[in-house]
Amino acid sequence: MILLLLLGQIISTTKTGNVLITNIPLLDGSREIQRDMTCTDYDHIIKHYCQLYDVDKELVKLVIQKESEFNPRAISSSGAIGLMQLMPETARSLGVKDPYNPRENIKGGVKYLGHLFDIFGQDLELVLAAYHAGPGLVRRLNRVPEIPATMEYVDYIISRYGRAIKKNPVYFSLTTDGTPFFTNVPK
Repeated sequence: MILLLLLGQIISTTKTGNVLITNIPLLDGSREIQRDMTCTDYDHIIKHYCQLYDVDKELVKLVIQKESEFNPRAISSSGAIGLMQLMPETARSLGVKDPYNPRENIKGGVKYLGHLFDIFGQDLELVLAAYHAGPGLVRRLNRVPEIPATMEYVDYIISRYGRAIKKNPVYFSLTTDGTPFFTNVPK
């Protein structure tokens, strides 16, 4: 019975960002949900190294998205290379021989994130700041440095990371005319 109800459903988001699953087309300009970072060509590599180094894969996907937009050939103006934008000396210290190789770059980047979590006592803000601005500066200040690019980087990832790991319940009800209605907003 439930399977029949789910057939023909339209998944959309409202202007406030809430998920709406219905079989009634929306007229208010809501848009269809877009897949973002749910699957990449590198998922199997990310999953493997995240399990090995005990780092959350959704966090790694956000870091890769922000650092290189999933471009394994990316090079920053400061010389960082590859998907996770490893600096050459950091890459060498992590055993990365070819920072353009996605497997090696992800392995090095995830290993580095795991190391930063150990150094900064699992403090996500400090870990991200250290990944972006370097662990020496963050260790000296014991806070996110007041570097605009670093502050934006930390805010960007943290604001999206909470949504990536947050599991919202889905509520079911029937409208007054008996139409099934699924939403993530409780009544």
